Amino acid sequence: MDNQQYTWDNIISCEYGQKINAKKNTILFRQGEIGQGFYFLKKGEVKISLLSNQGIERDIDYVMPGNLLGEHGFNHHPYFTTASISAPSTLYFFSKKDFDQLCLDIPEASNLFMQSLILKVRLLAETTAILNAPADYRLAHFLYKLHLRDYELRIKLSQVSLARYIGTSRVTVYKIINQWKAEEMIDYDQGYIHFLDITKLKYFLDNALYSASK
Repeated sequence: MDNQQYTWDNIISCEYGQKINAKKNTILFRQGEIGQGFYFLKKGEVKISLLSNQGIERDIDYVMPGNLLGEHGFNHHPYFTTASISAPSTLYFFSKKDFDQLCLDIPEASNLFMQSLILKVRLLAETTAILNAPADYRLAHFLYKLHLRDYELRIKLSQVSLARYIGTSRVTVYKIINQWKAEEMIDYDQGYIHFLDITKLKYFLDNALYSASK
């Protein structure tokens, strides 16, 4: 092998993975199902949700192009979450057999996979830890995490989706957003969150953690 720095984009350009075109609302996998493999999202968007022990389903992440999903189920282990297509998408599916062959051909793929898996385990742990935190903290945590992932200053998310993520009503989300708009932290227009001052959002999170620890 040469010294090329591999990414998932150039891995699939080498014709690895099984291409899938999925329509909106398609369920890729459900929480608790035995995994048959994992996916790389080339185009579109996938919503990740988690069903609590109380039977409450919450959206905990939105996978954007260039990222993996379903890593925890690649070796016939149960999926930790449910993944559904939230916009028409193009994905590449890797079964365990596919991945084993990929790692033989491109050993760097194993490290790329593990980095993504570790991030997903951390996300699940963080999400579980803040389930009972105030709604404004859960919302700030979610938005800040999305910003850090892609360093975008504009993210398309409906207030209904935000409410599902933090496990509250759309009215509560509306009130929080209006408060943050007044503080010039964010703006919200036609379904887009605009980050006006990321430092204010980070300060809000840090101050909430400090207050909770006192």
